[in-house]
Amino acid sequence: MSEVAPEVAEAPAPPPAEAHSSGPAAAAPTPAAPHSQFAVPDFAEDARAVASFESARERFERSESQAAEDEIRVDFKKRRDLIQAEIATSEAVIAERQSKWEKSLQAYGKRYPALIEKNKPRRPSFMQNLFSFGTAAKMYQATVDATADLNDARSLRRRKEHEEEELEGLQRRALSKLEETLRTHAKSQTVQEKFLSRPGNQALAKRVAEIRAERAAYAARLEAGKVPPLEHRDRHFAELGAVPLVAPFAGVAIVGVETYGDLCYLIFRDRERHHFHLAYDPRLEGLSDSVFDVYRIADRFEAKLHRREGKPMNLADHLTEYLRDDERAKSDARRIRALLREPRPAKPYEGDRTVVDLLAELAKSASRFAAPS
Repeated sequence: MSEVAPEVAEAPAPPPAEAHSSGPAAAAPTPAAPHSQFAVPDFAEDARAVASFESARERFERSESQAAEDEIRVDFKKRRDLIQAEIATSEAVIAERQSKWEKSLQAYGKRYPALIEKNKPRRPSFMQNLFSFGTAAKMYQATVDATADLNDARSLRRRKEHEEEELEGLQRRALSKLEETLRTHAKSQTVQEKFLSRPGNQALAKRVAEIRAERAAYAARLEAGKVPPLEHRDRHFAELGAVPLVAPFAGVAIVGVETYGDLCYLIFRDRERHHFHLAYDPRLEGLSDSVFDVYRIADRFEAKLHRREGKPMNLADHLTEYLRDDERAKSDARRIRALLREPRPAKPYEGDRTVVDLLAELAKSASRFAAPS
């Protein structure tokens, strides 16, 4: 291997017959452990099945919610229409009684003008009633009755208008309680049966139940120490979608260390969220706070620190892009650096040494860019 320049290490590219025609930068990784001797689930397919099931449930719940909301609105519209009809009727009654009141007041005032004061009738005296043979009292009572009838009609209209205003508040409260009501009823047998009766939902529910049962059984075996290390490794790599790290690649960082029995692996991730793995090598500890590239130049590979806006990216920068949370990214970066500093036995690396040796050389010059712990 040639001498390492600052930030750059290089190594000969493998012969054409052994070279990789496409690396992590060229295509998305395929599921890991395709030839595992253990029954490893297809995590990507299972995730799609679960997502389809949850999407179907969400659509069902949304349709149920909309139907229930529509039912509430229709019910309140009927009640509102009835109240508005009663208000319209009361307006007609008011108009009729207003006319009757005006006529009775006008007739009383014409006969006894002295007994009308600011459109308010006064009771006739005993002598006035006596000399009119009771007509004055009758006319006065007619105005009183007309006034009372008019006030009753106006009071009824005010009550109906108040009921209409209250109805708006009742509808808002009914709609606000709807979500809680639907959430309570969602677990009922009737609602579950209605959901499963939709085309395809029964099969999806069965598949999701199988997936969850398999995950629970595996978790129980893992807790009891009954999972062989190689199965644990193959399953974990499959779940991550992790493939061996091969050149060329770009924007890759060490994001974990995993141990399976006496086997230990470094876990890598690029800026496209693809995962990779390499057998653990303590020489790569110097890259614990770096993001790096391996690329081809003519007949050799070279390694360098990955730059963003002209500056080398560190692990916290990489994690911030992934997590969208600056504080959590800094915390995880400290944890990962601490993990890489822990001593652990490492078997001699038996695979293609091009990448691991190249990164080991880069690690020697990368420490000066590392962030403080």
